[in-house]
Amino acid sequence: MCELLFSKCQLAGLTLKNRLLMSAAASWKATEAGDIDFSQPIIHFEIARGGPGLIINGGVGGVHLSGRRAKNSPLFDSDERIPSHRQFTDRIHDGGAAVAFQATHSGSGAAKYQRSIGAKPFVPSFIVSLMGDYKNAEKENCPAKESEILRVISAYGDSALRTRQAGYDAIEVHAAHESLLAQWLSPVLNTRADAWGGSVENRCRLHCEILKDIKRKAGRDFPVLIKLGVQDGFEGGLVFEDGLAAAEIIAAQGNADALEISQGLSGPMDNTLSNTCMKPGIVSVEGEAYFRPWAAKVKTAVGAKALVIMQGGLRTPALMEEILQKGEADLVSMCRPYIREPHLVNRWLSGDRSRATCISCNQCVIEHSLSGKTLECQIDVKLSA
Repeated sequence: MCELLFSKCQLAGLTLKNRLLMSAAASWKATEAGDIDFSQPIIHFEIARGGPGLIINGGVGGVHLSGRRAKNSPLFDSDERIPSHRQFTDRIHDGGAAVAFQATHSGSGAAKYQRSIGAKPFVPSFIVSLMGDYKNAEKENCPAKESEILRVISAYGDSALRTRQAGYDAIEVHAAHESLLAQWLSPVLNTRADAWGGSVENRCRLHCEILKDIKRKAGRDFPVLIKLGVQDGFEGGLVFEDGLAAAEIIAAQGNADALEISQGLSGPMDNTLSNTCMKPGIVSVEGEAYFRPWAAKVKTAVGAKALVIMQGGLRTPALMEEILQKGEADLVSMCRPYIREPHLVNRWLSGDRSRATCISCNQCVIEHSLSGKTLECQIDVKLSA
């Protein structure tokens, strides 16, 4: 039985039909203006027909021009982008799922492109290995100034209002993986000595101010999620104790309705992405739920102040039900399994509760990111060739 897994759940002003989410996946490029390029296949539309309660988009969260990392990176920095996103949300709703917009900023990941167009990157601190060969004067001017920080905070809030106008049911602030906010929380990339750096409280101040501005502009009833990286993937980076403290601080502010727990910055990457949030080779239930200890501790710490979403290698519905029954999380989420089986949730609802067939080889992500191929299961592509 999966009574909780398939039960409804209230997320601020939104009622989800079940507790199964799709975590963000970037599956498209954009036009030069920043609109979604619908000439490419978008797998989310088929997944929406497959049964999950909420789909979180990915890769379309350029809330400010300073976060754009390439000329075809999607943007949502002006009202002109609303029609493109309305087309996206309408298609998701037609499939029967709710949809959340993932608001993100690339931070230092956009530095090289920003410099190529004569713009200043938006980063917490100057880091030689990430920023490239800057002159000394540029280095001194590189860390974000107070006025620039306030503009970016406001840009997140403005994007949330557009999100609601475009038909999204919720917004998720990306603060995990390589995003700006993961950079800001990590002591490796945030070496500031002002009110925006140093202590955990200061390093997550940007998170809190963004969430506050979003709620102020989009409304208290509009669901706000934050995908929070609670530990970096390498020695010397953000430690879990600090990530847990940040989660408690954020939840206590009352502006985040749910926290999706994940990894922060990645370590050196190999061709399997083993040191990222996408652990490879999950072929048995023993390898599943690799972020379970983190999410469970966060849930204990935040209690009823915010819902907690557990993700990270989940594949078996019985395990997900156990996690929910034990109160270790309020919702669960997957991503790669939906790419292999877009109608996975409907399969489970029909009575076939066998685990997802995704083996976490990561080739779908690798081929899409490095070769520009359509985001799809590469095993299935080879089998059909």
